[in-house]
Amino acid sequence: MQSLTRLMILTLSLTAAATAGAADGIPQRQVADMLYELAFANRKVYTRDIVQRLSNEESVVTTSEHYTDEKGLPLPAQMFRFAAEELLENSDDLWLSLRSLDPINPAMGPLTPVEEQGLQHVRDNPTERFYAEEKIAGNQSFVAIYADVANVEACVTCHNTHPGSPRQDFKLGDVMGGVIIRLFVTE
Repeated sequence: MQSLTRLMILTLSLTAAATAGAADGIPQRQVADMLYELAFANRKVYTRDIVQRLSNEESVVTTSEHYTDEKGLPLPAQMFRFAAEELLENSDDLWLSLRSLDPINPAMGPLTPVEEQGLQHVRDNPTERFYAEEKIAGNQSFVAIYADVANVEACVTCHNTHPGSPRQDFKLGDVMGGVIIRLFVTE
């Protein structure tokens, strides 16, 4: 319940900041950091309180990339992707993704040189955030990348045992990829 309360407060703060940002010019880093905190909180709660508990500890339900066919739960990365896709349907100014230098799904690798540089940076420096600017198809964007750290055994086990995983030696605390937030700058 305490996590949910913090998540609600963060959501309200982000909403207030976005509203004020139009008039006050909130720095892009601050906006990206708040968006990350919101996405991270949602992902952490789903992974820890749903997947780890119900699938790994209590074996009540399976978690699978084929969750529909297997009548189970989507993987945390899939839930993140679904939320990001929903966001994209409603916004032209914001893009959110979970990417990796070692993706199970090759389509989830870095899309640009800046993303590759940022993913390498957060892998090498997990406590640091990476910020850059990049032009894509003529549109200027602000890019923020945050380390995606394996914080529950369910993530480590899934990646290490998946037949498509290019890396099968993850441990708790390892950087598995990164959360990428891209804010498109309107001129």
